[in-house]
This record gives sequence, C-alpha cells and structure tokens, in this order.
Amino acid sequence: MMFSDLRKANITRQKEWPGNDQADIAFRGLEVAGEFGEVAEALKKYLRGTRGIKGSTSDLQDVADEMADAIIALDLLADQMGIDLGAAVARKFNATSEKYDLATKLPDGA
Repeated sequence: MMFSDLRKANITRQKEWPGNDQADIAFRGLEVAGEFGEVAEALKKYLRGTRGIKGSTSDLQDVADEMADAIIALDLLADQMGIDLGAAVARKFNATSEKYDLATKLPDGA
C-alpha cells in the first residue's frame, strides 16, 4: 500500500463519517496523540506478556492494529494541513541518510 492509496481512502471515508465537518486541525492533532498513546499502551501490554508481568496483555496483532490506527489518524491530520505524507517521509528519510552518509534512500514521493 502507498500513502496515496491511504489518502484517497481516507478522503472518501471521511465524506461518509458523521460529524467529520467538526474535525478541525486541533481535533486531528489530539486524535493523533491519542492514537500514538494507544500504540504505547499496546506495546506495554505486549511486553508485560512477554516478560511474565502480571496484568492484562496484548499480542502483536493488537500492537499492529494500534500502529495502523495511528498512521490513519496522522494521514487525516496531514490531509487537513495540505501535507503530502509520502513525500514528507521520503524527504526526511533521505535527509537523515545524507546527514549520516548512508546510501539507502527512498524514491521521492514514496
């Protein structure tokens, strides 16, 4: 899947989503923060399970699902701000590779 596929699907689905007209940049930013917090919580519960610590646990699918939710929310925020997330990721990845003299790069707009 490419970021552009996610963006198209997000735009289409948000037209169907009740109350979407109330979701401004502040709402989207809080949504992103909440979703990444859920990634951290799922990861904590995953580690709890792998380390034998008492309490509720999660599995890799739970962690993956939360990561997916976080990326979806981040794309919704990026769309609202007019940011091409694929291009931004490629630009930043490549800048870090250049900074540390590494050969691995992404195609522009990946």
